[in-house]
Order: sequence, then C-alpha cells, then structure tokens
Amino acid sequence: MKKWFQKLLKSIEEANKKNFGEQKMDCCDLNKRERKTPDNNKK
Repeated sequence: MKKWFQKLLKSIEEANKKNFGEQKMDCCDLNKRERKTPDNNKK
C-alpha cells in the first residue's frame, strides 16, 4: 500500500478511537446513541 494511504488510514483510526473509544462501530448502536440525544435541528 502507498505510504500516504497508510498514513491516512492511521489518522482515521486514531480519530475514531478518540471519538468512539473502544466500542464497536455498529451502525445500529450508533443510531441508538444518536436518538437518545435531543434533536436540536427541529424548530
């Protein structure tokens, strides 16, 4: 793999760890968490 692409993937990995911790990246779980927060887009 190209070094620039490996570097990009590594930076994405680090950002995901910072934002999501060690939880699994499951769309269903992430959507449930998103629904629990108040919807600030509705007016």
